[in-house]
Amino acid sequence: MKKGFTLIEVMIATVIVLIASFAILSMSSNSKYLFNLITQNNDFTLKASVVAIEQKKGNLYENLKNFNITNDYIIHILKKYKFHFKKDIDVQEFKDFNITKETDILNIYNSHNQMQIYEVKIK
Repeated sequence: MKKGFTLIEVMIATVIVLIASFAILSMSSNSKYLFNLITQNNDFTLKASVVAIEQKKGNLYENLKNFNITNDYIIHILKKYKFHFKKDIDVQEFKDFNITKETDILNIYNSHNQMQIYEVKIK
């Protein structure tokens, strides 16, 4: 006489397989979301670096006009990306040492991302 699995054993095995499947799908979904977030942040950082160098408000095309870009498709894409920036200056004086520390903080942002660049000058 062959002995098979009982109904309880089959149900427990099914539940274990379902829990493992949901865990794997959840990890996969989170990994995909984080990868997209990192890719978007990297893309924003590359595009915002142009604004950091030129320090002009507006879209990327206005910042890159000096390059004489003639491809209409590239011009169309560059006009889509608009950035704003705000420059703050923080000055601290250390009178005991006759030193002044000046920190320039450049905030570059759009509707979804933000980046800060610090420049420290010691006089």
